[in-house]
Amino acid sequence: MPVQANKNNAAGFISPVFVVLACTAFSGLFYIYSVNQTAVKGIAIRNAEKEISQQKKNNESLKIKEAELKSLYRIEETSKQLNMAPVVSVKYIEEVPLVAYNR
Repeated sequence: MPVQANKNNAAGFISPVFVVLACTAFSGLFYIYSVNQTAVKGIAIRNAEKEISQQKKNNESLKIKEAELKSLYRIEETSKQLNMAPVVSVKYIEEVPLVAYNR
């Protein structure tokens, strides 16, 4: 009988040890997964920051180009290249409304 009692005790002891080992393995795998996901998101954030920086530089260069194209000097030079003459007298056309108002 004592031999059978030892087998039951051994079987009862292995089960909790196995559960603890399985939980430890699962926790380790979950930790590795979490660290990996954090690293992947960090790389994605770094790439997004690089893209933002590049777009800011591009935006600044476009603003400078816009200012150059809108400058009065550039407009005057372009008008000379297109053989446009300066306006001597300006005449404005007034538009008469087509709707009669009831007063």
